[in-house]
Amino acid sequence: QELHRQGLTKNGIPAIVWNIVEYLTQHGLTQEGLFRVNGNVKVVEQLRLKFESGVSVELGKDGDVCSAASLLKLFLRELPDSLITSALQPRFIQLFQDGRKDVQESSLRDLIKELPDTHYCLLKYLCQFLTKVAKHHVQNRMNVHNLATVFGPNCFHVPPGLEGMKEQDLCNKIMAAILENYNTLFEVEYTENDQPRCENLARLIIVKEASYKNSLPILLTRGLEKDMPKPPPKTKIPKSRSEGSIQTHRVLQPELSDGIPQLSLWLSRRKSCLEDMNSAEDASSAKLVP
Repeated sequence: QELHRQGLTKNGIPAIVWNIVEYLTQHGLTQEGLFRVNGNVKVVEQLRLKFESGVSVELGKDGDVCSAASLLKLFLRELPDSLITSALQPRFIQLFQDGRKDVQESSLRDLIKELPDTHYCLLKYLCQFLTKVAKHHVQNRMNVHNLATVFGPNCFHVPPGLEGMKEQDLCNKIMAAILENYNTLFEVEYTENDQPRCENLARLIIVKEASYKNSLPILLTRGLEKDMPKPPPKTKIPKSRSEGSIQTHRVLQPELSDGIPQLSLWLSRRKSCLEDMNSAEDASSAKLVP
């Protein structure tokens, strides 16, 4: 909801994710090393700042496939709450620790349905794209296993240390299972209440808020314009897990009790954060299948 108020969504998906996925779908599906080869840190930072400031971004002109792919991973990695929410993550892990294959798929579908709507729709959109990437694995060398190894750490947040490494391996297996069973988990056997989840988020219109000078266009759900609150005040971003210092930007902080995910476009991270992410991915690159 906060993203809608700030004009940071397209069809219910964070605009930065939507733009990157559209660009990569057109230009990156067959590129060898997609998501394995990191983009230039300086270019990724410049793209982040442009998205953050509301400047129109042409990824083909302002960046390239590798930098766009790195920015997508950075956005997911730096969400205040992971795409698979911290509240539900233990249950995902427990499901795969139990190892009951006969109930695993149906239980996984049920757990995914418990995600807040925005998390659910973003996960579905991301996985739909990643399944397209996997279909071109002969050219790009990114099969489901490799994609899960790359995106597991970006969709699940685990603690540091040895136990965190063990947990991450399990989370990567969960990510692989989600990608392998995408059609069953997201597309098949809709209930009456499931189907509108993403469709309702997609029914948006663009309006201008005259009282908010220099603001981005605000995206509103149809029929809710009158209930739209004023833009939130500027506040400070809490210290990141991977960063010693922070910058001050306008951020989105929905209350957890509302079931609203804390999705934030304002990736207020410096080069050290990008380098930390790249280093972490380099450490896990040995797990990728050639």
